[in-house]
Amino acid sequence: MTKRESPISKETIKSLTLDIEGSLLSFDKFIKAQEQLAILLHEVDKTLANKNRPLINWRISQIHSGSIHLTLEGMPQDQITPSQISEVIKTVERGIVTILEHPIRPKYFSDRALESARSLAILKKRDEFMVQLGFDSRCIDLNQALIANVDEIIGGKYQSFGTVEGVLKAIDVSRQPIFRVYNLLTNKSVKCYFEPNLLDNIKEYLEKRVSVSGIVTFREDGEKIGIKVESIDLFPQEKDLPTIEEMIGILGGSN
Repeated sequence: MTKRESPISKETIKSLTLDIEGSLLSFDKFIKAQEQLAILLHEVDKTLANKNRPLINWRISQIHSGSIHLTLEGMPQDQITPSQISEVIKTVERGIVTILEHPIRPKYFSDRALESARSLAILKKRDEFMVQLGFDSRCIDLNQALIANVDEIIGGKYQSFGTVEGVLKAIDVSRQPIFRVYNLLTNKSVKCYFEPNLLDNIKEYLEKRVSVSGIVTFREDGEKIGIKVESIDLFPQEKDLPTIEEMIGILGGSN
């Protein structure tokens, strides 16, 4: 299914579709995808209504085999109008679009809603499925940007001054200027946010081993996920390091 771009509909809509394109989708993963979509809808519903529990009941109105196309439809009741159902769906749509573009928490998205959106996108990351949410005539691809941005929104619990060491790669100045530093052992990266006036120096350090100092954001388990750059130092390259003989001379030794 190709991604179709259109503005968010002004019409009243009462359903959305989860599309998972790919072979060998296990039953367990199908059940998990349903659960995460339900959590996402329920969390936005109760936050939007400012209630402790969701108001809208959802039912499966269509399901197609092969690649999965699962359509959930909100059920109007005595105190639940079609416009309320439509508002929940449109809020989910706006929120997903926001997360895909920026690491900014959308209005009415709790941590649990963000985690559920991330769990849906992870299906694609791990198993090479194409995962989309369909809203009326618009399909939105849940991709790696969503995972990274959710991690940034809810991942950082602690901050302190520290350093990040690794190889500097992937400079991006399309929005807030950042580069990534990759750990040589784990190949995990840390986002480094820098001021534009540092760009020329950072370009010189591309693909080189550096030590970046500044305010580091950590997850609860201690993993570093971001740093606001205050200074950056270049490690000497192997060819620039002193030989053993030179080190002996430096230390005052003799042959």
